[in-house]
Amino acid sequence: MGKSDAVLRAICKCVLMTFGILLFSCVDKDPQELTLHTSGLTLEFNAEGEISKAIFEKGQVEKALAGHSLLKGCVVTDVQLEKKSDDEIVFLKTVENSTSKQKFQLTETFRATENSIRWEVQIKDDGENWSTPIQTVLNYPVSENVKFWAPWADPRGDLSGGGTDNKEIANAIIGEGDLDDLMSWADPLEPIDVVDGLWHYGAPRYEYQNPGLLYCPFQGDVITIPMVSFWEEKDDIGLSLVLSPEDTLLDIDVRTTKEGELTFSRYNHRLGKGKELGFAMDIVPHQADWRSSLGWVVNRYENYFQPVNPLADQIAGTGAYSNSDVSFDVEKMKKMAFRVNWRASFDFPYMGMFAPPVDETTEWSSFVRFSNRGKVARKTTSMPIMQNYAKKMKDAGFYVLSYFNVTEFGTQIEYPRPESKRTKETPLWRDANDYLYENLADAILFSPEQQKAVLDKGIYSVKPGNPFFTWEKAIAVDPGVESYQNFLVEQAERTVEGIPDSFGICIDRMDWTRFYNHSTDDGVSWMGEQPVGSLFMSWMDIMEKIHPIFHDADKVIYVNNHVKRIEQLKYVDGIFDEFTYSGSALNAIAFLGNQKPTLGWMSTDKQLLPDPDQVIQKFIYMGVFPMAPFPGNDHSMRPSDLADKVYLDYGPLFDQMRGKKWVFEPHVVAITRGEAKVNLFKTNGGYSIPVMYAGTGEAVEVTVRKEGLVKEGLKVVAYYPGDEQPRVLGTSVKAGELKIETPIKRGCAMIKIEI
Repeated sequence: MGKSDAVLRAICKCVLMTFGILLFSCVDKDPQELTLHTSGLTLEFNAEGEISKAIFEKGQVEKALAGHSLLKGCVVTDVQLEKKSDDEIVFLKTVENSTSKQKFQLTETFRATENSIRWEVQIKDDGENWSTPIQTVLNYPVSENVKFWAPWADPRGDLSGGGTDNKEIANAIIGEGDLDDLMSWADPLEPIDVVDGLWHYGAPRYEYQNPGLLYCPFQGDVITIPMVSFWEEKDDIGLSLVLSPEDTLLDIDVRTTKEGELTFSRYNHRLGKGKELGFAMDIVPHQADWRSSLGWVVNRYENYFQPVNPLADQIAGTGAYSNSDVSFDVEKMKKMAFRVNWRASFDFPYMGMFAPPVDETTEWSSFVRFSNRGKVARKTTSMPIMQNYAKKMKDAGFYVLSYFNVTEFGTQIEYPRPESKRTKETPLWRDANDYLYENLADAILFSPEQQKAVLDKGIYSVKPGNPFFTWEKAIAVDPGVESYQNFLVEQAERTVEGIPDSFGICIDRMDWTRFYNHSTDDGVSWMGEQPVGSLFMSWMDIMEKIHPIFHDADKVIYVNNHVKRIEQLKYVDGIFDEFTYSGSALNAIAFLGNQKPTLGWMSTDKQLLPDPDQVIQKFIYMGVFPMAPFPGNDHSMRPSDLADKVYLDYGPLFDQMRGKKWVFEPHVVAITRGEAKVNLFKTNGGYSIPVMYAGTGEAVEVTVRKEGLVKEGLKVVAYYPGDEQPRVLGTSVKAGELKIETPIKRGCAMIKIEI
């Protein structure tokens, strides 16, 4: 290095220092050498420790990609190149809190893997505890060729303009009111132009001024997996940013701009006291197809998508939520592809006490009142009665899921604690108030003092500092608290032992996992300038404890997941969603359950109108079984002439979805003549291809490009609504593609390729 060069470099260093930034350009290292390569993609980095360019191997397409990390309200004051090798680059950044002037360390590591660039962020602050949004920014340059996609509830965002109010929600749940907006559906597999938007991960986050009580998944501005994709069909290239579900994830949203900038913001993480906080994500190159990007995530994080117990596929089919033990037409229900009843018996004496600590001779009055010839009464039941029902259903070829709940307790709970009316001869478990205050009081979920008081027209009411109350005046509880965890473990063990012929459980009311417990400290969360406990963390903790009880007994775990987040499904075998008459809820569970059985709610046969074919076909296209019309269904569809006919007509098509696993090879299936929507599932005995929402033509051409299916001699048939037997379809192989000539009936066909 010459003397003049050294002087020039010293001057540059001084200039940069005046702006509070020390760049590693002071190091004897050419910035152009800062590149990482993975299959199909090279990334370049600049002196600020940021992504500055992407070069796609296919066609050597260059993009001025930009990416960096930041903490809101903070500035980077120093950047050092910590490490550089062929497969890893590490930047050490000093960051200053603009308010407190406290400085802390931000380390960003970029590592080349076989098929992605891994991006890891570590934050360490030795100061006092605090919190601010931790953000990841990626800017993909937009042109007319660029499309945007995510595993969203609705590509149109939130149609209600800020959520659905609780009166609408209540009416929807019981099947009344105007449901047009809720029933509206948009194809989530189609990309859109890049837009200005805000998308919530799983659900809108809980905030003091907007607590979102009685949250139901009717909003479209939700993504179900923390990822966003851009692609360009002209060059068949794409790029996704995928956050790791293995991280500690609290509240997240992603804001997008029509210029191509996306910002993931992580909320309520605790900084300070020397604790190191870390996050990981991947920049993934792929082809211009949602299957390519989503398939990468499913393969990389397989244990979040596959059922823990593969027996879950046995009960795949239409289902019920019935408290009825009356006789029903077994063969008729089998023709509707009916398989499972999530037992809405409410046999338990009160919420949470699902299997009381009793012997086989003890009976009790059930939780929910019912009408008996105009008089209010309660059903009497026992563990043997519940077991006998499960066995009867099993002997008939059906399955029972027992009711379970980890976030609510009791009935007619009073606060403050009332005077006990229990006698010495009465067991403690008989009275919900006594049991709660004696054993579980520290698990009560209180509304924080900072929260805006909410009165929801008698549906939910809460005052700051008081407990959250819920249905039948049960009380919300935190399953992360040790006392309630121990209680739930006992309940799980007694449920398995007492109802051996139940196939497992379905856990209700996951909407409470959005909340924070201001009376606990989970070690990671911070809200309202204090340590708190996230019920997201509580959910993960209790599932670690109870899932082995069911899985080791060869049972399955289903969930009614109001909050649509993939990491919450790590120990879950299937989804039974209460809101799937809503187009947004349907799309959300379809993405989350792309390798698991998914079953969705229908409140009333009115939801089949005005066009039953279109209503049912969106379920099949997304691989979701709709709820069947079944006797005694609780706030869900019961038998009627209309419902029975529709489900009998479509029963053979539903049957072809058993064992459904979405197929993710890019461009693997398409409609190459005519109009229709098409998907591809690996199913029991082969592959199923739903061809739905076809145009007015009499036939379409389906093209399949999957390896192993492009050959002559395959047995290919199609199932049609109203037809008892399938039709054999003609096929041909041309230019490495399987062509299937597919007649259309009532706008659809369900193709089955038998293997």
